[in-house]
Amino acid sequence: MTHLDVFRRLSSANHSLGFFTKDLKNSIPGVPGCYAWILPLWLYDEDLDRLLQLVCDLYCFEQPPKREIEAGFNWEYVRMDVERGAKVQVSEDMRKLWARVMTNSESKDALQYALMEATLLMPPLYVGRTNNLMRRYLQHTDEKASDHNTFGNRFREFASRVGLKIGVSDLVFACIQTTTKIDDKCVGVDETEMNRLIERILMGFCRPPFSLE
Repeated sequence: MTHLDVFRRLSSANHSLGFFTKDLKNSIPGVPGCYAWILPLWLYDEDLDRLLQLVCDLYCFEQPPKREIEAGFNWEYVRMDVERGAKVQVSEDMRKLWARVMTNSESKDALQYALMEATLLMPPLYVGRTNNLMRRYLQHTDEKASDHNTFGNRFREFASRVGLKIGVSDLVFACIQTTTKIDDKCVGVDETEMNRLIERILMGFCRPPFSLE
């Protein structure tokens, strides 16, 4: 198999990569794999500035949100409180074009459809691994979960704080099965070890804001 064959397989009916919404959750396989939660590009706000700021704030999530930094000198030091954030700037031309699109139902629907398809180009909010993809989906979407450190609870708390009125189940659950990748030829490596390695590599590449080190 060549490297390009991987992408051909992803376009086939028997691929191991899946994108699931809450309407398709019953199709999530109960097998080991790595997964990611992705923000769907819905029109959460019809004001372009507020929409972009809302999404940018989500991708600037930090826990804790503020840090204390000290810089030492010979006889003194400077201490500062810093907070990570993103400032969105929109040109007036883009703002006018956006306003025209929003006033026409057909153009608005076309934009929404294109953005939803482009969701697959968004960086993941969270990357993880599990021995059972279906079970992990249900754990993250359970609003009664008591563990503050679960992705579901962190996301719900932050989304409420920034005014993003969606839950974890409204996100896209992207996952890839790894059971078909591990066989007897992988001497000395089991599924759990492979999933852990894939997870750490993906976290290093994608830097998902809601994943904890």
